[in-house]
Amino acid sequence: MASHPLQDHALPTTARLPRDATAWQSALDQALTAHGGPNALALYPHVAFAFPSTSPNPYTREYPLLDYRELKEWAISRGWRVRPAPERAPEGEKYSPPVRFTRLPNRYH
Repeated sequence: MASHPLQDHALPTTARLPRDATAWQSALDQALTAHGGPNALALYPHVAFAFPSTSPNPYTREYPLLDYRELKEWAISRGWRVRPAPERAPEGEKYSPPVRFTRLPNRYH
């Protein structure tokens, strides 16, 4: 969910939401559903707010660490595979790269 597309397959920004994981998950789900393409990118902080780790983020206090295990389970249940996209990270943000969503083939969901 980028403020402007990283490419034509980036997810749009949703309205600013409170730091409520359920609200962020719902917004992410809606953006992926509306997206319709086979690949999408979401900014790390947006996904981290949706799936926060219980561990503190040693790199910033602005957003939590991302719980990839919980995110992967959630994404697979909705027909997506997730992976970090370090090649798309802005300079200086190698520890919080965007997250790539790739649609799974229909036979997997």
